[in-house]
Amino acid sequence: MKKAMLATLLAMTAMAARASTLKDIESSAVVNGTIVLAKDGTVEAAVIDNPGKYGQPIADMVRKAALQWRFHPVLRDHQPVVAKASMHVRVVLKKMPDGNYNARIKGVTFGDYDPNDTGTMRGTADNKKIIPRYPRAAIRARVQGEVYLALRVDRSGHVTDAVAQQVNLDNIGADNLLKEYRKILADAALKAARHWTYTIPTTGKLAKLDSWTVHVPVIFNLRGGGVTEFNKVWRTYVPGPYTPAPWVDKPDVGAADAIAEGGLQTDGAGPTLLHASGNHG
Repeated sequence: MKKAMLATLLAMTAMAARASTLKDIESSAVVNGTIVLAKDGTVEAAVIDNPGKYGQPIADMVRKAALQWRFHPVLRDHQPVVAKASMHVRVVLKKMPDGNYNARIKGVTFGDYDPNDTGTMRGTADNKKIIPRYPRAAIRARVQGEVYLALRVDRSGHVTDAVAQQVNLDNIGADNLLKEYRKILADAALKAARHWTYTIPTTGKLAKLDSWTVHVPVIFNLRGGGVTEFNKVWRTYVPGPYTPAPWVDKPDVGAADAIAEGGLQTDGAGPTLLHASGNHG
């Protein structure tokens, strides 16, 4: 087993030793790679970027799964074409009652955030000035976590609805205490996000929509003295409950936390799977 994988297992074991229950703790990583789609939507090839970073068994699992996926054909001038896309796959590692570890794919997104891509949502420069403030109560309690937001954006580029779909905490404790801190971090992230603005799509299949849903991760990390980006491959945490965005008829529950580092995800962008690839159960 590769060093990255072994380090993850050790981190989970150390955290579990301090926890009142083992069933809530998990570790996960976003495995990055590339797929090539045939004209009929089948996957011709799947490549994992730097497989040793995640552990070869994990990289092999993701690659084999990707080769089984089926997509709606990618059209260009109304004709199906061979297409290439980046993929970002959330893999969850969890310790089972018998002491073994179970790995599963939880969600997947496709494409990379490109500030120059006119076919997807893009954050404006002003968003960098509106940074979520780390709540003092969370700082005092040494609470860290990740808040996964879903934002509804109208044609003016303003956020009209916002929900924290999931809050994962790096801390352990009583359920009522964890619930309280999830709300504290979620409220801080939402307060800033409601003031963010976006440049809407002007080309491609999303340009004519009346509104868009954007997924954005917000990381609260004390090591940087405030809000920071993802800073390691595997993260060990206590996952929070999943809340779908109420304005979405068929929410893609597999995409909330499978986002490339430092990016955002627009619903409907990139190739579309025929069947959901993950869940939050």
